Amino acid sequence: MKNFTPTYQLPLLLLICQLGTAGWAQTMAFTKSKVIPQTDMSVNVSAPKRLKDILNELSRQHKVSILFEESVVKGITIGSETVQTSSRKLEKQLESLLKPYGLNYKKIGQSQYVVFSTKSEMLPSGQNTPGTVEMKNPLVLHVEREIQTPPVTPLVTMPTSTLVNKPIAEISISGKVIDEKGDGLPGVSIVVKGTQRGTTADGNGKYSLQVPDEKTVLVFSFVGYLPKEVIVGKQTQINVSLQTDTKALEEVVVVGYGTQKKVNLTGAVATIDMAKVAESRPITSLSSSLYGLAPGLSVNQGNARPGGDGASLLIRGSGTLNNASPLVIVDGVESNMNNLNPQDVETISILKDAASAAIYGSRAANGVILITTKKGKEGTMKINYNGYVAAQKATRLVETVSDYVRHMELYNESLQNTTPGVSPTFPQSSIDLWKNDAGQNPLMYPNTDWRDLFGQNVISQNHNISMNGGTEKIKFFSSFGYLNNPGIIENTGFRRYSGRVNLEAKVKPYLTLGLLASGTNSSTDIGTDALDNNSAFRWSASTSPAMVYRSPDGRYGASNSPDGSGVTNNALATVNSRKGDISQNRLATRFFGVFNPIKGLTLEGSYNYEQTGYLKEQQPVFLDRWSFRTNSVVVAGTGRTYVLNRSERTLRKYMDGLIRYQNNFTNGLNIHAMVGASQEYYKSSWFEAQKYDLTDPSLQVINSATIDADASGTASDWAMNSYFGRLNLGWKDKYLLEGNLRYDGSSRFRAGDTRWGVFPSISAGWRITEENFMKGMGWLDNLKLRASYGALGNNSIGNYDYQALYNSSNYILNGTLQTGFAQTAIANAIITWESTYVSNIGLDFGMLQNRLSGSLELFNKDTRNILIGLPAPNVRGTASLPQQNAARVRNKGVELNLNWSNRVGELKYQIGGNMAFVDNKVTKFKGDERTISNENLLQEGLPANVLFVLAADRILQTPADMEIVQAIIANAPVNAAGQKQNPFAAFGTPQLGDILYKDLNGDGIINNDDKYVVGHGTSPRLIYGINLGLQWKGFDFACLLQGTGGFKDYWLDDWRTPTPAALYLINKDVADGRWVPGRTDATYPRLLTSTTTINRALSDFWIVDKSYLRVKNIQLGYRLPKAVTQRMSIEGIRVYCSLENFLTFTNYRGFDPEIRGGNSGIDSFNYPTMKQSTIGLSIDF
Repeated sequence: MKNFTPTYQLPLLLLICQLGTAGWAQTMAFTKSKVIPQTDMSVNVSAPKRLKDILNELSRQHKVSILFEESVVKGITIGSETVQTSSRKLEKQLESLLKPYGLNYKKIGQSQYVVFSTKSEMLPSGQNTPGTVEMKNPLVLHVEREIQTPPVTPLVTMPTSTLVNKPIAEISISGKVIDEKGDGLPGVSIVVKGTQRGTTADGNGKYSLQVPDEKTVLVFSFVGYLPKEVIVGKQTQINVSLQTDTKALEEVVVVGYGTQKKVNLTGAVATIDMAKVAESRPITSLSSSLYGLAPGLSVNQGNARPGGDGASLLIRGSGTLNNASPLVIVDGVESNMNNLNPQDVETISILKDAASAAIYGSRAANGVILITTKKGKEGTMKINYNGYVAAQKATRLVETVSDYVRHMELYNESLQNTTPGVSPTFPQSSIDLWKNDAGQNPLMYPNTDWRDLFGQNVISQNHNISMNGGTEKIKFFSSFGYLNNPGIIENTGFRRYSGRVNLEAKVKPYLTLGLLASGTNSSTDIGTDALDNNSAFRWSASTSPAMVYRSPDGRYGASNSPDGSGVTNNALATVNSRKGDISQNRLATRFFGVFNPIKGLTLEGSYNYEQTGYLKEQQPVFLDRWSFRTNSVVVAGTGRTYVLNRSERTLRKYMDGLIRYQNNFTNGLNIHAMVGASQEYYKSSWFEAQKYDLTDPSLQVINSATIDADASGTASDWAMNSYFGRLNLGWKDKYLLEGNLRYDGSSRFRAGDTRWGVFPSISAGWRITEENFMKGMGWLDNLKLRASYGALGNNSIGNYDYQALYNSSNYILNGTLQTGFAQTAIANAIITWESTYVSNIGLDFGMLQNRLSGSLELFNKDTRNILIGLPAPNVRGTASLPQQNAARVRNKGVELNLNWSNRVGELKYQIGGNMAFVDNKVTKFKGDERTISNENLLQEGLPANVLFVLAADRILQTPADMEIVQAIIANAPVNAAGQKQNPFAAFGTPQLGDILYKDLNGDGIINNDDKYVVGHGTSPRLIYGINLGLQWKGFDFACLLQGTGGFKDYWLDDWRTPTPAALYLINKDVADGRWVPGRTDATYPRLLTSTTTINRALSDFWIVDKSYLRVKNIQLGYRLPKAVTQRMSIEGIRVYCSLENFLTFTNYRGFDPEIRGGNSGIDSFNYPTMKQSTIGLSIDF
């Protein structure tokens, strides 16, 4: 039977060819594989067959790859009475087939088996130089299309007399070859480089051979592993560890409801090896670790608050005007990825086009993220501990004027600029108090830098221990994790305990049952509530350098301002002004079964249950605030006592059933069909109660309060029914076709046609390198063209908007007050899904033995029926209007992913990069009508939420500049009454030091009609990532860079304002660059008080480029030699250190260029991004 060799294994074969000399060619048998549960198979041996043919037949039946050297099985014939394979596992069949002939096998990965001889494959030859050995039989590489190898060149034969007279002093070398887990590798070839001399490792990986001298180079090679060269030198014992050649093995990608070989994918899927990413990075939330790791995935951590530091994710930009978050599936069920312990995650797959995501139908319009947790593996139990401690500090804090003398002078200046001749708020005598003290008494005359409060270093820690292993019957993985993040400001810490148990049991040869269970318990300090909008971080701006946050004796400060204002906000007092606790719990379980009744047919089912709970208990803490200059209480800590309790609960139940059928026909046709159905129910509720005036403040239960009780709460739920299917067809692994169909019904929509939606997709792939005309292009290992088109949905809308809402209301009837019901919300009975149509063209390539690989994607994403509010007549009364399916948004773009990996001696290196460019446009909105919200504009024909601002002409700094102002006034138009208009009425007439705005429409009046569009919306157009990896001996180094481009935003925070208030901090950059009389190079306008808005008008003067490049992570690790760890009875020890977010290159002048959102774009509301220095330890037992 002819061996069939798919292209995805051709690079491996070529690699094997290159490793050997002419006399070291090898014959390998490869068969298509699929990672599926094994069923009871049998080989029908009605007549004697060659062992080679039987192994090939077993490969096809079990959907695995069995690799063997031609010479190992040559001449072996199996009689019909020898093979009894009914109801036996593949491993048992291989054992019974191979053992009688001195053969054995080793399993590599999930679906690879290598057959080797337990006898020596190389025998001494008396015709050769003593110590030289040669192979029994020269081997020929054999694939579907035969690859010729050069003829064997015989070794030079030396006369016996020469051997006697000139003996050669050789060196005896021995050792052991192991894999990455430390297990011995049998059958490894050990060759003296440049010769035919060599041997093979025995069943335990041990070997011995003679080599000519110390300059000898030994080449260690084995199927499925990367080769390694070692110089003998002074060594007599050489132990070698070989690394798996992941590119040579069959890479399997997790897709919706299953897995596929990467080479057979026809959709746009990006994968992340999370087990490797989380190995030595200080990751507290899974979402925030994904920067720069996948093309098209935009990550934005707008808030790094402990316990709330999850990032928002976008796949290929925001394709809607509503919720654009992708669907997150964890082990088959929708879930919140930030509830997971990152150390428990094995892989992440990102489904970006309709071909890959349509199987999730109505929730896949924004893309899908599939997360797979770690599972048990067959073998002895492995225990791993991985822990680190990390020093944290804010990446960037705005520098303000902390010298209170200068602060007072600047405020007086702004006051005079606003109202010339007004009495100063801070008289010179008060200023002199601080000048004369000169820092001698910092408690009475402080010069406080607010960054001292938020810029401190704190230590976080993370510890994880995991166990995995199993037998042929049962496999398990379990883990326990602990995270403690104290936060950079006190009373805002977060602690999390997590646990997981994943079990899989083969109770019968045809039946597998399993359980995935995980839970988390977390607690958050109550002061964290003060970090939300309009709280501690913003209040830190509404203070002054004259305030001491807290004295050494524990008293909290108010302002020591000489003007008598002592009520300045104290952020430290704010986070300590309450006591209590916030706790959260989560439990998730998944029960599943897999039944294989006959060959190729699989039935699967699962039931999933997830419950989360949130509980907050809060009481006030009354803190006096002192003026240390007068040594008096300025703000007394008094108020009403109360108890507040809040509870939240979510419940999710999900069940599904699948039927799979797979068959590989002898004519080269492969078919894989899957159909399934699912049901899901979700409920959320919250309840809050508050009661005042405790009988005893030490009592912390709500019944201890006496009066003014208040309670509120709500609950909502929804349900979904779904039917779905997929069909994959392949012919000779060249031509690939896939179709997906999903039929979803949601309770969020009215029963009938609008409740159900159909979401189909179709995709095709062409593996060009499998064509005969590509035979001569040996440098090109893989070239695949693919295309897809399909429809996706988005049901992330409000619940039951198709129903009208009524509420109780009072009215007068016949002079009497009556109670009735009034409609408060009008229904939209025909509301339905947002629908997204995605077309995608992709090209995958690999060349130079797959050292260079990558992909190119072109996509177009058209979202229709987007829900927006439309105008309606006032006859509706006061009832709110429903949203309608009326808008349309188009995203199109390109993605590129490139990777290069190679080895130079013992140095292995990899470099990779990815980028995505996305162009966004609102193609249908409200016709000519537009929506303006602060600085953002939403209008048909433009990107969503572009900036809409005035155009700044200049800062008026000279008399010549003022002549321009006078000319505008002189040329101002007249109104209908013939009176000349004031061209600056909208914002005020500018003076020296003010911003002059442009009259863009040329009507002679400067007002909001002169605004124009800037930027491309609220997301960057370009996102990219660059990664570098190096491994040398026991050392490893990695570096990750990520960044964005093409993103402009409005700089709006409480530190940039050119209108300082007496009790607000002043941005040092603004103060240094401000205009003052006589200055002509000012970069900021003059200072004015907050009563004047001329320089605060929404203009492009305050628009900044938020593009940045960040060195996201740098890490260095070292794995101790095996000889050292074995003496300690430890499998392995790795120590590592890393730097996270340490370098950022940007022109942005605010907090952090990554922070977007908050409240109207004000980035000062949010907890800043952290830079972390980490040292960690990983131990394998």
